[in-house]
Amino acid sequence: MRRLALAQARAHAGRYLSSVLAVLVAVAYVVTTLVLGDTVRAGVTDSLAAQYRGTDAVVTAPESPPAPVERPQELAARVAAVPGVSAVAVDLTAPVRYTGPEGVPSYADVTSVGGDEALRWQRLADGRWPAADSEIAVGSTTGVPLGTVLTVTDAEGGEPATVTVVGQVDLAGTPQAADAAVFGTGAQVDRWAGGAPGWELRLAGDGTVTAADLVDRVSEALPGWTVRTGAERSAAVAARYFGDADLLRNVLLAFGAIAVVVSALVIANTFAVVLAARTRELALMRCVGVTAAQVRRSVLLEALLVGAVASVAGVLAGIGLAAAVVAAARAWDAPLPIGSLAVGPLTVVVGLLVGIVVTVLAATGPGRAATRVAPLAALHPMESTPEPARSSWLRRIVATVGLVAGALLLTAGVLGVNVLVACAGGLLAFVGFLAATRRIVPAVVQGAGRALARIGGPVGELAAGNAGRNPRRTAATATALILGVTLTATIVVGVATVKASAPAAIDGQFPVDVTVTAAGDEGLPAGLGERLHTIDGVAETADLQAVTLAVGGVDLRVLGVDRVDVGRTLRTDITLPGPGEIALSPDERAGRGVSAGSRLDVAGERGRRTLTVVDGTEGAPALVDDADLPALTGATRTEAVWLRLADIDDDAAIAAAQRAVTSAAAEAAPGSEVGGAVAMRRTIEQVLDTMLLVVGGLLSVAVLIALIGVGNTMALSVLERRRETGLLRAVGLGRGGIRSLLVQEALLVAGVASGLGVALGLILGVAGTASVFGVDKLVLPSVPWLQLLGIVVAGGVAGVVAALLPARRAAAVSPVEALSAG
Repeated sequence: MRRLALAQARAHAGRYLSSVLAVLVAVAYVVTTLVLGDTVRAGVTDSLAAQYRGTDAVVTAPESPPAPVERPQELAARVAAVPGVSAVAVDLTAPVRYTGPEGVPSYADVTSVGGDEALRWQRLADGRWPAADSEIAVGSTTGVPLGTVLTVTDAEGGEPATVTVVGQVDLAGTPQAADAAVFGTGAQVDRWAGGAPGWELRLAGDGTVTAADLVDRVSEALPGWTVRTGAERSAAVAARYFGDADLLRNVLLAFGAIAVVVSALVIANTFAVVLAARTRELALMRCVGVTAAQVRRSVLLEALLVGAVASVAGVLAGIGLAAAVVAAARAWDAPLPIGSLAVGPLTVVVGLLVGIVVTVLAATGPGRAATRVAPLAALHPMESTPEPARSSWLRRIVATVGLVAGALLLTAGVLGVNVLVACAGGLLAFVGFLAATRRIVPAVVQGAGRALARIGGPVGELAAGNAGRNPRRTAATATALILGVTLTATIVVGVATVKASAPAAIDGQFPVDVTVTAAGDEGLPAGLGERLHTIDGVAETADLQAVTLAVGGVDLRVLGVDRVDVGRTLRTDITLPGPGEIALSPDERAGRGVSAGSRLDVAGERGRRTLTVVDGTEGAPALVDDADLPALTGATRTEAVWLRLADIDDDAAIAAAQRAVTSAAAEAAPGSEVGGAVAMRRTIEQVLDTMLLVVGGLLSVAVLIALIGVGNTMALSVLERRRETGLLRAVGLGRGGIRSLLVQEALLVAGVASGLGVALGLILGVAGTASVFGVDKLVLPSVPWLQLLGIVVAGGVAGVVAALLPARRAAAVSPVEALSAG
């Protein structure tokens, strides 16, 4: 049987081409993902190894430091006295916010620069190292030029400090390259960290002891503190970076799994058609003594050969594609620590196993079906072996349970605004729909075929009949395309409805377009609100006064608001206090054990008043009417300015107004922070657009494989119906008619599959968005009808393109040659 399988594989190599392509694409995707993941991991490891090169031991704080807690500088002095230690570097880190001349705030981690060059891992690209607290160096990837004056505050918005950029640090190929990085003196970092910076001590030995012995000595000198070798610390730090890299790799592999499933559908369909065409041949073999088990083994051996060839090609293609991506990343200075291409043996084995196992498993069903027909019955002349249209009981059960349970869970998730329940319901409904495609697709194809027959005339009628001739094969071909199109449509609909529904949700949580908030305790300068009001695109402004009052005996930061002025800046109605009232958020009310209508004693430096509690907005600060402040305190400052932009439907004008506000605020109040709903909306839209682009690109792999399957079905149908084609040519149908026949058949199948996929994707996308925002906040007119129509049209056109080559081959065969085949 081995020789027979090899002979059959050689004889029918052309018929297996689509299976080879499907497996090749899927395996290449998986291998590319694995190679890139391993390459990034190797790059991170090499980068951190370089960062800790020359470091023999590292001291860090445990979760419970020994008492009394010593400062890192004190520990460094003790460590320096340990025999065998030649140098000590104190690495301090703190989160900061810095603002440049343009007024746009950025966040970064500031790190102290070690004084000992032997332990300084940073490489200076330009300028010099900071020598005073008024100087800093920045990572070269920040794009901040030398000489720039920055305003830096701690992450909590404390007192701003003005510093000058005197150096740029080359971070290429380091994990820090993807982040904004700032470097300063130890004293400055310590101040920005509020005296409690993150830290580690890196030690270099004098060469008289090994790193392990040095760790033992330092551990004895610093009992209770964590001491490790430089290599151990490097591995521990790398593990933190690996978490994000592994998550990204797993997400990409999830899309790879979709591609693998689609390729399995294509393979199963290919083997079903090929074996159906060889039914008489297999029956004759069984009549001369070959058992059904031997036939099945022969089929599986053919699948093994096909899978092996495709997998080897896929592994090589995946490695080549990964090498191209790495080269492009280096050429574009991607902010990733990418080292040399890492191709491990496990990656090669996984790629080969995925392709071979999927191919063999996909061919198992068709192999069994080929031996179900009795040998003598199979010897009867037949153009093709019709497959039973009736679904198995298992398929029926899966379809029924999936659709019913999925619909119930999806409805519960939407009504209960529970994303996890809705996702579970959507997945079950999707699986149930795929299981039901053998009933749904032929019925829809039959209905669409009648319309095609009226439009396409006799050729269209023939195409519709051919598409419905073998319902199981048509359903299998369509299912592969439905899978990819549904996921694509779901993402497109979800992104569009989220983009339209998110602003209302953002306005409810952040009802102000733009906010300018003071840095530190000095507040904003007087008259800033009036100045900002003169900017084009700004419709309303309101100043908010900040004061600390004793509310119910506990100090609380309170904002004084003018009910009328502030109300004009709001996009949605929120509770604003009137005279004699204080608005507290739900959390604040729960923490104080009060409710709306309760009376609270409020005291300031000038006096005391009893105010009535009213419902405040979730997450909002405590608010009082500014008319009540003079009786309580005289020490107020302008904490923030709220702005409402003009109601214009012009993204460019809105962005220009926000930039002008940011620039004016930076000039008048260095270090002030500009935020609000406008910035959040723009950020969400950018994230959603990027997600749509990335996910669409990933799903295109599955769609490509599905289209290979459409072309495969057409090609095998041409081979299977050669005598029928010859008869049509003999009775007067020209070559153009044959081509039109096959193209219309492909258009019908691909169009129905795309239409069903878009319909299902529309339901899942809208339901998923409703489970996030609630049905009442869903903006249905935002459904991208034109994009969905474009997906259907693109699916149909792609099906036509996939059928062009088989149609051309069918038309090129002469009637005499076709009638004599078989």
